Amino acid sequence: MSTLVLISLRLRTRNIKILRTISYSSQPKQDSIKDLCKVVNVAIIGAPNAGKSTLINKIIERKICAASNKVHTTTKLVRAICYEDNTQIVFLDTPGIVTEKEQKKYNLPDSMLAACQKSLRCADVIGVVHDVSNKWTKDSLHRDVIKMLEMVKNIPSFLIINKVDRLKSKKQLLTIISNVTNGIIAGNPMPVANKHKKPEGIGYSNFSDVFLVSALNGDGVNDIKKYLIENSKLRSLHYSQSDWSDQTPESLIEEAVRAKFLDFLAQEIPYNLKTRLEYFDDINHEDKIVCSVSVECPTERLARLISGAGGGRLQQIKSHVRNDLIDMFKKTVVIDIALKVKSKPTSEETLRVLN
Repeated sequence: MSTLVLISLRLRTRNIKILRTISYSSQPKQDSIKDLCKVVNVAIIGAPNAGKSTLINKIIERKICAASNKVHTTTKLVRAICYEDNTQIVFLDTPGIVTEKEQKKYNLPDSMLAACQKSLRCADVIGVVHDVSNKWTKDSLHRDVIKMLEMVKNIPSFLIINKVDRLKSKKQLLTIISNVTNGIIAGNPMPVANKHKKPEGIGYSNFSDVFLVSALNGDGVNDIKKYLIENSKLRSLHYSQSDWSDQTPESLIEEAVRAKFLDFLAQEIPYNLKTRLEYFDDINHEDKIVCSVSVECPTERLARLISGAGGGRLQQIKSHVRNDLIDMFKKTVVIDIALKVKSKPTSEETLRVLN
């Protein structure tokens, strides 16, 4: 049975509004079986630093996925889960597109190359995040993203235009969307200002819907959540209703620390650091987590640079990590971060920030 979905391309301008009615999702026959619930698996893909992790965190309302202002923050497939309106939404957060050259430059794990393709095989629907704040790439989708979508044309996909708040002129939006969709949404041609002008740039013609959002401040993200709930399928729950990630707390803490070092350090420096959790204790009766993380630096000089004068920068990093972890676990977090020199792992050369 086919479900009609009212597709609304919401352009936050005074004079642009496009409505589309399409039929794309196939709903299984809903038998009255108590063990079944509505579930939707959503693969979120896109170019590096498009805002994939930030978007998922806003929808989930937990800072589960590591996010920073640098490319390749996400290095592996991570599932973030929320349960609402009797529906389980499972987001598959994937690494951005990575080339072999970038893999070597940023010291990235081999698993990144296959993570995106793995997420597509698990998905019921695919969300493509596109950054319109980058003037060099705003009018074209990444070629590798298009290649991936072409491989799974049978899976419905929708476009998420992100960072619209950073566009100086909202009048550009219609042109950008026309370019990255080849002027076609849900199988129908888009209205354009100049009907005789062909779309420029590189796009994909099979998107069923387009959403305009600012993932950082949350504008438009609830529309995506509602859309996914409406297009979920009846099946057994993959995870319990209380689960919000498939990762262990230990792994999530390590990734949160790594992401914050990416935010605070310049160029390729943070990509050469190794983060490891040394102590973890979830004290349930106190609703508190206590943990300690070591960050291995290649040289003593780099450790001093990262620590900053009087350990000030490290203290600042630690404060931001703690806030992120509190947002993630929804409880008190006490964390200790230590910088350790790889070549001289003695106690004298360990720079530590105490609670």
